[in-house]
Amino acid sequence: MAQKGVLTTADYLSEKHFNALIDGLHNDKLYTWELFCRIAFCCALRCSDVLALKWCDILDKNEIIVTEIKTGKTRKIPVNESVKHKIRQLYMLMGKPSTNQYIIYNPKSGTKYTIQTVNEKLKEFRVDYRIKIKNFSTHTFRKTFGRMVYEQSGKSAESLILLNTIFKHANIQTTKTYIGITQDEISGVLNHVNF
Repeated sequence: MAQKGVLTTADYLSEKHFNALIDGLHNDKLYTWELFCRIAFCCALRCSDVLALKWCDILDKNEIIVTEIKTGKTRKIPVNESVKHKIRQLYMLMGKPSTNQYIIYNPKSGTKYTIQTVNEKLKEFRVDYRIKIKNFSTHTFRKTFGRMVYEQSGKSAESLILLNTIFKHANIQTTKTYIGITQDEISGVLNHVNF
């Protein structure tokens, strides 16, 4: 886990590799891990916040209300119908656990996983599903969310402002660095400007 105020070194996944991971986990019936990846991505949550969620917090909800562990700030995250449907589907596939149970937990011990354990599992999945990513960790899904929003919005300044607000970064430069906008990308844009 990174220290407060220090950016992590996690990379983002391409859409292709994110989908390959999700499909692999689903096909192998690793529904707990599929759920972790989907919730961390679609809600842009840190691992600690995903691990704190119980089924009653997410099941059949139009919004997920999270008090972020790192910041102490409350976020209301809208849940669209496709996300709500997928949560319900995974809940059924996982045997309809008690709604007071954590969504990500160790069935052997009955306790929630640690961030370190989740990171270890992700490194296994990187190998198992041939995911091309250098630094793969729990933070990858927030960064993947940010990168996909940025790219699907035409790499617009508006998307950076929106992401800056979602991530609660101190400035736009932090958001750019966070989602992996590199100097090569910036140079590529500038190299296409004609005088």
